[in-house]
Amino acid sequence: MYFCGWDGGGSTTKALALDAQGSAIAEAVFGPLNPNGASLDTVKKTITDAVRWMVSLPGGLSGCRGLVAGMAGVSNRQAAQTVEDAVRASGYAGSFRLLGDHEIALAGAIQGHGAILIAGTGAVCFGRDMAGNPFRTGGYGYLIDDGGSGYALGRDILAAVVRAFDGRGPATCLTGLVYRQLHIQDISQLITWLYAPETGKKEIGSLAPLLLKALAQNDAAAQAIAHKAVDDLAELVIASWHKTGMTDGELAFFGSIFQYYACVREGLTKRLEEALPGVNIIEAHHPAAHGAATLAKQLFGGA
Repeated sequence: MYFCGWDGGGSTTKALALDAQGSAIAEAVFGPLNPNGASLDTVKKTITDAVRWMVSLPGGLSGCRGLVAGMAGVSNRQAAQTVEDAVRASGYAGSFRLLGDHEIALAGAIQGHGAILIAGTGAVCFGRDMAGNPFRTGGYGYLIDDGGSGYALGRDILAAVVRAFDGRGPATCLTGLVYRQLHIQDISQLITWLYAPETGKKEIGSLAPLLLKALAQNDAAAQAIAHKAVDDLAELVIASWHKTGMTDGELAFFGSIFQYYACVREGLTKRLEEALPGVNIIEAHHPAAHGAATLAKQLFGGA
């Protein structure tokens, strides 16, 4: 008997199986799972490959007491139904639950109460309070929220460029960096690019790495953008702890911002240590696939 968890991403899906005692017995990596970013045929192949791997585990498919898969975009019911239908079509008939990627990440990351702070394309704080109740702060999308995300960094870089052009802000090396990346020569071309139909969240977010180049030159505008990112991300965590009444607990960071922007991670860590001294900032105890399998054990262990 075993419990299985899938961490379905836009490029890879990580699978992990736990035995009845909660020990990992096998793991594997497959293709993308999210139909919001991959073709239906690709998603179906990922699911077929993962289920075929489960067949090879002790007890085969009938030995799986429960499967939990996590992915982004589960609120899109059409995408979620696509995954659920493909799982059933693959031959797996056991207990199954599809959850958000933040839910399985939390289950693997912390022990007891606390939260995960995700800062990548978007930004959200998700956790469970001292009574085990889930809570969420932020993550309402790039149009009205997501401060501290990759998109926000790209947007703020563009704002710094136009403010410098007007004289409303300091001159910044970000201007030249943006012009070179976009292959443009002036503000007029920048605005044309920005408001073109094909320019969206992804394209604006792709400018975020320019911040690191500008920070290396001690650029004042870049430093202000980094400080703002720290402020916005700290606000998510501090508001979460205040509204739940928690004074301690674990906090784990997830996402590309913490992986590549050391200045943001270090600045945020310092800010939170001052504002919430009882919080223990940790590396995740387990990966998200382990969290998904743990949830499968919790949900279906008594079946």
